[in-house]
Amino acid sequence: MKALAIATLLCAATAGFAADYEPTEGWPYLFDDFEPATVYYRNSAPAHANINIHLFNNTLHFIDGEDIKAASNALYIDSVVCDNNTVLEHKGKYYVERLYATPHVLVGRTCEADFSSMNKGSGAYGMGTSVSATQNVAAFDDYGNVAARKYNETKADRYNSSTLPTITRFTIVTDEDICHATKRGVNGILSKEERKAFNAFLKENKIKWKEAESLQKVADFLEGIITKRNTSE
Repeated sequence: MKALAIATLLCAATAGFAADYEPTEGWPYLFDDFEPATVYYRNSAPAHANINIHLFNNTLHFIDGEDIKAASNALYIDSVVCDNNTVLEHKGKYYVERLYATPHVLVGRTCEADFSSMNKGSGAYGMGTSVSATQNVAAFDDYGNVAARKYNETKADRYNSSTLPTITRFTIVTDEDICHATKRGVNGILSKEERKAFNAFLKENKIKWKEAESLQKVADFLEGIITKRNTSE
């Protein structure tokens, strides 16, 4: 895992997951404002921009003058290092906040819009809940890809809209796989023999799956598994 610093741990809560910030339907972003950052690419030199992560489809947006635009070359983004010390690794469809890393394993957090919660509650003006929510989701889904809006207009919408329900999960990433940080998730990326070793590891270690520090032990265990795989190849 080239971009990962060995044994990096961010103990403090970062801006994107701060307890006092809530995304809204008018401001469906990871951060409470666009953050100065360096964007690292796999195929070109780094770029500097004020960025944010749109929570529909996890799209990277940036400020260009007065406009909010979506990164057109997102497939080649490797990682994003914000000036506030938040590190986001681009893995699959997610930007994973890096919490802890070994040479081949990353423990991080992901945040995305909770579509199921948006389909609950009462519909507006007597409209059925599923209809109004679906229209809302569709509008933001298009916004997440096109990002054809003005920064100041979008910022103003933040305070005139409802709270956006989100799902935040701990996530484990290896060189080849990404999974939720759960027993079931980890089992899903292991071979039959590796699962036996994993179950033995769990018997010896009381893992608290909702605590980042406890997940470091899982990362260290997986690092050993992957090192063994690489040695046997």
